[in-house]
Amino acid sequence: RWGYSGTSDRIRFSVNKRIFVVGFGLYGSIHGPTDYQVNIQIIHTDSNTVLGQNDTGFSCDGSASTFRVMFKEPVEVLPNVNYTACATLKGPDSHYGTKGLRKVTHESPTTGAKTCFTFCYAAGNNNGTSVEDGQIPEVIFYT
Repeated sequence: RWGYSGTSDRIRFSVNKRIFVVGFGLYGSIHGPTDYQVNIQIIHTDSNTVLGQNDTGFSCDGSASTFRVMFKEPVEVLPNVNYTACATLKGPDSHYGTKGLRKVTHESPTTGAKTCFTFCYAAGNNNGTSVEDGQIPEVIFYT
């Protein structure tokens, strides 16, 4: 179970090419159908500048599926720059991910183009999320 006490779940990432992030997939409740309030952000790590954020909510069905939470506008992410993905949830304990990978390569089904993500630990208050375990299992993007 993953608990929430007002601290943000955070993970740092960089990519090998320019992408536009449109949202995150998040885990929902272990206690059955529930609504969450959530603030999502993408932060330019080095300057601590918030590039995109949204205060929103999502409904989950109690399964271990992920649930999509979107930004109001796509957030441009440039190659070889560190960004921090941040999600602050209000709600009951949730499912969480394990066996996370430091490097993830996504191959486009149409063009075969590869987008490589590198994830690393966001030091400080991150509600326990790391590369291996935690929230923010999905980054929803286009190139």
